Amino acid sequence: MANYNYDEESVKALISWTENAQLLQEVTLSEAEHITDTKIYARANINDIKQHYPDAFYNPAIDRLYRLKEAVESIK
Repeated sequence: MANYNYDEESVKALISWTENAQLLQEVTLSEAEHITDTKIYARANINDIKQHYPDAFYNPAIDRLYRLKEAVESIK
């Protein structure tokens, strides 16, 4: 698992990237994770982060956006 940053500046940058990225309709993050609508997936995770940050219990939402970013950038 990658080492992700959870500081406020990094999380804001990640949210900004996600909101402005040209997301594919579908993306596969792992053998068990096939996202069929990346816009809904991204919005749901952003909403969790905005509602609960910096509560570490919600760090998985941040992880999911980092993983989405990695997947999108690896395709380009």
